[in-house]
This record gives sequence, C-alpha cells and structure tokens, in this order.
Amino acid sequence: MKRGANVLTLGALLFGSAASAAQDPYRQTVVVTAATVPVELGSVTRTVTVITRDQIEQLPVHTVADVLRLAASIDVRARGVRGVQTDFAVRGASFGQMLVLVDGVRLNDAQSGHHNGDIPVPLESVDRIEVLYGAGSSLFGADAFGGTVNVITRHAGGAPSLTLQGGSFGYAAGSGEIGFERPGLTETLSASADRSSGFMYDRDFKTAALRSRTTIGNGTGLSVAYLWKEFGANNFYGGNAPSREWTNQTLIAADRRIAVARGWALDADASYRTHGDHFIFNQLNPALSNNTHRTHAVLGSLRASTRVRESATFTVGGEGGGDWIRSTNLGDHSVSRVSAYGEWRQRVGARTQLDAAVRVDRYSEFGTSASPSIGASAWVTPLLRLRSSAGRAFRVPTFTERFYSDPANLARPEVGPETAWAGEGGADLFLNRGWLLQATVFGRADRDVIDWLRATTAERWRTYNIRDVATRGVELSARKSLPRGSFLQAEYTALDIDATAVNQLSKYLLDYAPRTFVAAASAPLPGRFRVAPRLEYRRRRRQIGTPPRPATSDYVLLDARVSRILASNYELYIEGTNLFDRQYQEIANVPMPGAAMSVGFAIRR
Repeated sequence: MKRGANVLTLGALLFGSAASAAQDPYRQTVVVTAATVPVELGSVTRTVTVITRDQIEQLPVHTVADVLRLAASIDVRARGVRGVQTDFAVRGASFGQMLVLVDGVRLNDAQSGHHNGDIPVPLESVDRIEVLYGAGSSLFGADAFGGTVNVITRHAGGAPSLTLQGGSFGYAAGSGEIGFERPGLTETLSASADRSSGFMYDRDFKTAALRSRTTIGNGTGLSVAYLWKEFGANNFYGGNAPSREWTNQTLIAADRRIAVARGWALDADASYRTHGDHFIFNQLNPALSNNTHRTHAVLGSLRASTRVRESATFTVGGEGGGDWIRSTNLGDHSVSRVSAYGEWRQRVGARTQLDAAVRVDRYSEFGTSASPSIGASAWVTPLLRLRSSAGRAFRVPTFTERFYSDPANLARPEVGPETAWAGEGGADLFLNRGWLLQATVFGRADRDVIDWLRATTAERWRTYNIRDVATRGVELSARKSLPRGSFLQAEYTALDIDATAVNQLSKYLLDYAPRTFVAAASAPLPGRFRVAPRLEYRRRRRQIGTPPRPATSDYVLLDARVSRILASNYELYIEGTNLFDRQYQEIANVPMPGAAMSVGFAIRR
C-alpha cells in the first residue's frame, strides 16, 4: 500500500503542473443538475456530462437532439431529421425512462414519451446542456431511470445573432436571438424555423419555435416558450400507413428567490405546460384514424437551503401539481401528485464529498413511491478522483400506455409504475497536456417494466408490466481542450440487457444499442478556416420474425462542418450529414435519409 501511494504521489508531481490548467476549471465549473442546489463539478458524486455553447456553435448540430448525439450513452433514436420526432434512451433504459428538463422544469409529457423530444427552445438560446446519468428520482421524481437531461438557456441580453441555412431535400432554416439590458431588467428573445420537402414520400416537415426570457432584478425570472411542428409520419408507429402529425407545446415558467434569512436561501418555482397532438394514422382514410390529444401540466415548488458550518449544506423542499388530458382517443383523465424531499451534502476534509437524498412522491392514481440515493467522491491525488453512487428510481405509466387504441396498438389501463435500483462507480484522471480520461461501470435492476407485446404480426401491440430487466455496462471517455476554442473528445459505451423472457414480440424494450462509439473534434485550419467532424458508430439490436429472434445491425455515420470566419462575428459554412451515405434505421421500419449537404451563414454575438 505504501509503495502504491508513493507511485501515485510521484505521478502527481510529474504531471501536476501540466494538468492543473485543465483540472482547476473542471473542479470549479458549476452545474445545476447534479444536486438540489448548484454545486461545483469537482464535488459531484455522479457521472455528469456538460456540453458547452462553444461546442454547440462549432459542430454540425441544429437541434437539442443533434447535440445529445455527442454523448455515447444517450441513444438518440430519430424518426425524422432535425428533431422532428426523436426518442431518447440512456444506458439502455427505454425512451420513457429519461427525464428531460428545461432550466430545471419538467418537460416529460403525460400522454407519451414520444413527445419528450418536443423541446420548445431554439438552439440559438441554449447556453449548455447537462446530462446526469443514473437514477435521479431522489432529486427530480418520476422518469429519471437511465438519466436526466437539463437544457439550460442563456439569460443575459446581448448583441443579436442570426443563422440562415439551406440544402438537400428542399431544406431551408433560419434562427436568431436578440436581447437588451436595462437597470433591473434583462430581456432575451429567440426564434427558429425550418422546413423540408422530405427525402421520401410523407417525410416532409415544418417546425417553428419562439422563446422569451425576462429577468427582473436579481431574484425574479419569467420565461415563455412555444414550439410547433407538422410532419409526415410514414410508418412512424407501425401499420405501414401514410400518417401525418401536428404537435405544439407551450411552456410558461417563473422563478423567484424569495429571501435569505438566518442563513436560509428560499426559492420558489411555478410552471404550466400544455402539449397538443393531432395525429392521422392513415391519410388515405382520415375519418377512421383522426386523433386529437391535449395534455396540461402544472407544477409549483418551494425549496430552502442552508449551510451547516463550513463543510455541509442541507436542502429541503416540496412540490405539488398534476397532469390531465383531453383526447378523442384516450378519453379524459387526470393525475395529481405531491412530493417532499431533502438532501444533505457533507465535505470531509479537503478531498472527500458525501451526499444523501430522499424524495417521497404521492400520486392520486399510483400510490406512494420513496426514492433514496447516496454518493461519495474523493480526490485520492490531485490528478485522480474516484466516485460512486446508488439510488432508486420509478416511472408512472403514460396515458398512452393505459388508454391508447388504433389499428396497430391497444393499451391496457391496468398497467402500473415501474421501479429500479441503480448504482455506478467511476474514476476521473487528468493527464499531461490537459487530457481528461473518465471510466464508469454501472448497473440497474428494473422491475415491472412496461412493454408493448404481441404474439404474431397480425395482432395489435398491447401493454404489460411483464418484464424484470437487468442492465449493466461501462462508459469510457477522453477529452482535451485546445487553444482557440478547439477540442477533441471520444466516448465509448458498452451495455448488456438481460430481460425476463417472453414468448412474444417486443416493440421497444429489446431494441437498443449494445455498442456505441462517438467522436467529435473542432480544429482551426489555415486561412481562417475551421473543420469540425462528428463520427458515430452504433451496433443496434432488435427482435425480428415469429417466433421472435434477435438480430443486429451496424452502421457508421459521419457528419462534418467546414467554416470560414469572414470577420470577427461573421461565419460562412458548409455541412454534410451521413457522408458515407449509409442506409440505417434508428426506429424499426423507419428509414433515415442518406447523404445530404447544406450551406449556411451565421452572425455570432
């Protein structure tokens, strides 16, 4: 043991001065998703990925869904390009088992997890995206099985920005942001719109988004956001029908720092969200397959936090709200809930961090669920940090999983909540020349998992709490920041899912990516040029045939952006997507487009 300690100490002395420049920003970066209050990244006991504004501006990405492809452990499964409709899955969890937040406000839709990708925020207004991996129900409640994604927007006014783009398949897009600051008042307004005639029949789309953020004084904020989409949904949900869908989402959120008294900081938040979904299953016979759904969600919360001596913080809070739906297919239903939670964070010495949290959620339809978690991290040397955590998660079924019916699907109202226990352990290592290497092993045990099943292809898919699922995996990543905003990063995720065997076809659960590799970079070239590629490899596994049998497919996607700075804030660029022109499907029987090109012009603020 003594010899090992000497080796670690010698390594710290050899590499300490070279790594300190990368280590210090890492330790001091403040994240808001890993705890009930903002904390420094170097003290977090969980695996967290932060995708910055600089990365977003340099890479060939245009929606939040595009950005999330930079994280290998997030399986971004699109039915259409540019975020038209996208499912997110983290660490092998299903698309409904990932929680999506915007500035900490829940976005998961009670109708269907397919709408969790309807994020009413133009990419122009995104400051960064934080991804918290693993069970997050002790912090955020339902749905945080595999992980939590928090889209954090820019709050400060400033110089205007504008982006225009056009390309293959009749694609045209524009986005921009403008803001101003006055004494005691800051306003930011952003908007985006795009369209495409589609790469095949019934795959055209139009989208538009608008967002306003107003900050009053130092303690009050109000945001209003709206998203509208229309798209061809050819075979999106099975049945081999030419479908069409219109969705829209409005999100209104307010936050207020109430007071700081006797060492306590008090924060209040309130939000209202409504989502509309008009779906025609078969455009050739719309009278028999015309569905209209409207969900509403309200939520209010109060949180109090205090520092206990100099080494600990304690946070306690409560929430209350509900979801309801008015639907021509699902009927009229509602669910209400109340929640209470507490978190303790304790620093032990200068190098060790401990935390523990528990949350209790009470649902009118599903009873009570308690979600504890615990974590620890320690800097064993100035260059090496170890971390571990464990917790419980739960998810309540959506209205679609309980009440939906169409020619291809028939839900069962008796399905109930899913639960899971999850844990992870990992290490962060800082090497010479600013490299950060990270490794994590994780596991999750799910119970009563909901799946859509059918015995033959002639039958309709039906919902059952039929699965117990064990997931385990490993995540490896390497990152390096370079001068002039350049960077290199690579991530690899391998996972294995062991699900209780059933003698039926599975629609979602056994469709996952057991191997994923993602690499991205941005580097300057002579003549004020810059190149930014993104490479993605996935091995995808799904069931086919009757009786069901496993099948795999492998594909590699290459996107790239080459830009030239014309002046200090002006940029001309060309982008290519799927440059290898691969034929692939992220959702079974929903083909994705081949190679495409576009050109654009941007004014950056």
